[in-house]
Amino acid sequence: MNLVSLGAAFLWLLVLVYSILGAIDFGSSYWRFHFHLRGNWLAESVAITYVSPTWELINSFLVVIPVALVGLFPRAAFTYGTILALPATLLLILLALRGGYLQFGYASNLFRKQTIYVAGITGLLLPGLFISLLPLSQGGYVEQTKTGYLLLLGKFFLSPIVYIFIAFGVALSLYLSALFLARYADLGGLTEAYQRFRKGALLTGPLSLFLGALAFTINTPNGLQLLAPSGTNLLWQSLMSLSLIAFVAGFGLLLLPSKGIKSTSRSLWILGLTITQIITAQFAYAISHATYILYPILTFSAAASNASMFRATLVILITGLLIMTPALLWFRRLFIVDAKYVTTHTNEPH
Repeated sequence: MNLVSLGAAFLWLLVLVYSILGAIDFGSSYWRFHFHLRGNWLAESVAITYVSPTWELINSFLVVIPVALVGLFPRAAFTYGTILALPATLLLILLALRGGYLQFGYASNLFRKQTIYVAGITGLLLPGLFISLLPLSQGGYVEQTKTGYLLLLGKFFLSPIVYIFIAFGVALSLYLSALFLARYADLGGLTEAYQRFRKGALLTGPLSLFLGALAFTINTPNGLQLLAPSGTNLLWQSLMSLSLIAFVAGFGLLLLPSKGIKSTSRSLWILGLTITQIITAQFAYAISHATYILYPILTFSAAASNASMFRATLVILITGLLIMTPALLWFRRLFIVDAKYVTTHTNEPH
């Protein structure tokens, strides 16, 4: 693996980690909103118990991705910065609204209801807007002009495949977050809340699989054929097969009746299999997308900075993440896998 390939893999790893953490975070805000409207206070309490300590940390992690893009692939940063002026502005507005209201909601009970609504609605919209960048990168929506690049807004916003990706992002976020919150509730022995989230996962799981299959099979205009490696690339075939097997196994465990008995190990297996499904599918997508960062205009090699800058940036980023890892593991131990924390805080009014 050459230096550029290593940098591309590192950037893709950052995107992968944020996509999983962000999906759980955004989806949890929506489930809080959903169960608040239905008066399921315990399920709402489980969702906010997870969101409270984590949302700001996950948003901070998002900053690493553009920093890595600018340092490693400056030409790609310039290109995407040009064509994403409008979509990125919408994303930033929604992120600012969500972050602002979550902060106000914790500071004062006066903003509690507004926080629930704003965080819930933005939590539903954000995964779809984020994932809409994938069909954009597959080609067919960007025109090269004498002065730079131009996003064909009409073509982009009227394209059915873009909305398939948006629906897929929303469904997958709801499915993954429901499984995570079911695991979270199960960890604290909250059987009623576990069943609520389990039902949500049962509804959104098959929908996410169906929309994901559509997103892979329907091409963007003049864009990448994501199924092109299916007949020639053994690694792609293995990853996609493993992804499907992981989904079937995880959803099969979810279908088994719990009969009101605490089943912590089962909920952990379901969540683990689903994360495996997502990771393997995303790496298969990366294989389909290689070697382009914006098809067919820009490759990773053409977008990379000079070797000295590239090497220094990569070393700094990897070193920084290694330094942060113990703190992240400690955070996980305190707030994510501590059954006592889950049990005591979900019994408190929010």
